[in-house]
Amino acid sequence: MITQIVNGLGGAIGCRHLPLQNQLLFVEYSGKISVIDLIRPLVSTVSQGTIVLKGTWIFDCETGTLGGAGGAGDIWWEQMTATERQMKPVNGAKIVNLGQVDWSSVTHATLQTLSFSTTPIPGSTDASNQLTNGNIFAVLTNAGNYAKVQVLDYGYNMTVRWATYRVGSKYRVLGTGYTEPEDIAATASETSAYVTERSGNFLRVPLGSANRASATVLASGLTAPQQMYLDEANGYAYVVEFTSVGRLVRIRLADGTITPLATNLNNAVGLVVTADRQHAYVSEQTEKGGRIVKITFSTGTKQVVATELVQPFFLTWADASEERLFVTERGTAKRLAAIDLTQTPAVVSRVETGLPNNPSSTAVIAPGKLLICCDAEIGELNVAGLVISSAAPLFMGIGKVPFDRIIDGLADTTADPTYPYQFNKMPFGGTLPLLINHQRAFTMGARFYQVLVDGTPRFDGYTDYRWNAVLGRYQVRTQAATSVAGGAGYFPVRSPSELFLWLSPALGLQLNTVGLSDSSHIITIRFVDATGSEFRDSTASISIMVNNQSCVATIGLPTLGGVEADPNCGTLRYTPGSPGTVVMPFTASHPAGYASYSFSLVKGVNTLTPPSMGGNVASAPNRAAASVTDLLGTCIASPGVAGFAEHVYVAANIINGEGRQSQYDASATIAFVLAPV
Repeated sequence: MITQIVNGLGGAIGCRHLPLQNQLLFVEYSGKISVIDLIRPLVSTVSQGTIVLKGTWIFDCETGTLGGAGGAGDIWWEQMTATERQMKPVNGAKIVNLGQVDWSSVTHATLQTLSFSTTPIPGSTDASNQLTNGNIFAVLTNAGNYAKVQVLDYGYNMTVRWATYRVGSKYRVLGTGYTEPEDIAATASETSAYVTERSGNFLRVPLGSANRASATVLASGLTAPQQMYLDEANGYAYVVEFTSVGRLVRIRLADGTITPLATNLNNAVGLVVTADRQHAYVSEQTEKGGRIVKITFSTGTKQVVATELVQPFFLTWADASEERLFVTERGTAKRLAAIDLTQTPAVVSRVETGLPNNPSSTAVIAPGKLLICCDAEIGELNVAGLVISSAAPLFMGIGKVPFDRIIDGLADTTADPTYPYQFNKMPFGGTLPLLINHQRAFTMGARFYQVLVDGTPRFDGYTDYRWNAVLGRYQVRTQAATSVAGGAGYFPVRSPSELFLWLSPALGLQLNTVGLSDSSHIITIRFVDATGSEFRDSTASISIMVNNQSCVATIGLPTLGGVEADPNCGTLRYTPGSPGTVVMPFTASHPAGYASYSFSLVKGVNTLTPPSMGGNVASAPNRAAASVTDLLGTCIASPGVAGFAEHVYVAANIINGEGRQSQYDASATIAFVLAPV
């Protein structure tokens, strides 16, 4: 689902990511050049200090004051009982726990990258307590500010220190006065930009003084120029024209000389050029429908690679491999499509539907993360999994489940019936062994990696056996998170030379999911070198469904003619000659339906089928029934007495990637005796 970042815009169309400044640069059709600060600048430190947060009181992160329950503030140190406690966001605030991290490494910038929620942080006086001394958590206050809070002395009255930051606006206008600008591309230094105006102009403008009056017209006379591809290193820009007899032209940046490279394009809009400058891909809005064509510069020939698109707009390479394209579709479609160019014919996938009106362009700001310009608003979209390299996956999977057998967040290996680990659409729970391609990561220069869940770094670590050649045996090793270049939550990439000294060579983290919500989450692996610099196109993500809910199993007393069995003796009396039907009520369920059940009725040492039954809890009835005659069978002869045991077992269909999580199972048993009145 797309997440809105800004709205109220005047027709956001073309955009570019500025990695040096961590901004999105874009044009508004109403005549503006604007930016979004992806990390908003620090305006001021609102408050900071140390305070004793009293039990049952609410703390206001802006004022640094305490108030009683139900009052103003952001976090409530709630005391449910004498031992059960939690830190709960209130009054619209949100919270996220960071764990044992360095205080100084949590800045206004890192706070903006976190995924906040309304889920309280456990603080009870038992092993579940996360609010231990040194623990840091973050707060998105109800005033829209960011705060970090550290536990200094845990207790009913808890000493904490805090710092609250106010950041600037995301959206800023850099320049005005343009005539229906369509696209913009920045120079490598991010100090200047080139702009196409629908009126026919190709401009250059300094971003430090970005009004139209400061722009230089490099070329004019174009017909509704649309998307451009900037080849600054070779001194050219490529532009397509939106007309039934449009052109793909190359403009020399030095003097504005225009050279046609292809003609007779049919309402061309989007454009990308391959890294070798031999081919271009162009989106066309023809009378017969939208399509993508491939143009070979040396011959000018045009090849159709994808059709049946609805008003396709701007194009973007999905990653540096140039294997996939993203294209926005306008009109009634309002969606984002991905085009796999490695297939013949190219395969079109619908990545996201239901976008806001007039989606125009996309910018890849990180692997698997896009920003999309949609007329009056710009939104963020996670497309995890689409940009994992086909060469060798860096994020291999979870336990015995490969990453490409996780479908819609659920483990499903049933397409491979000979595979010994058969999982059929099962969610994940418990502690997950995340598997990483250490060898490929090390070879490409990575020395550390972070594991993030919904954008928040994890500090779980892992424990594995490593062979000790001196002792001649395996030794248990625990790998904790470490800091790299001031950043917390990193783990070392295993060297290929020691990879198979480890019993589990691919293990990267043992992720405890118990504290996560029972919903969909994105796990991301981010690789950096020894200095903490991230590798481009190396981040890999998997979306999983997490569920740690327990099953429910109950059995009620059996009844005969509406009369229950004696709860003390277990006898259920029947009338010979008119015995009737025994009704055995039971419950077998799971809050999200991720479970199977079995109901069994045993007489003596024999299981009676029916009424024994089983299946998915979604189809479980609320009772079993059988006639007294059928139940007694041969025991109906005098004295007509038989003993029975009912048993319900509900098995959670939840896995940690290796096996079923039976700790979430439930069962119930009851016994009774049929005897004549």
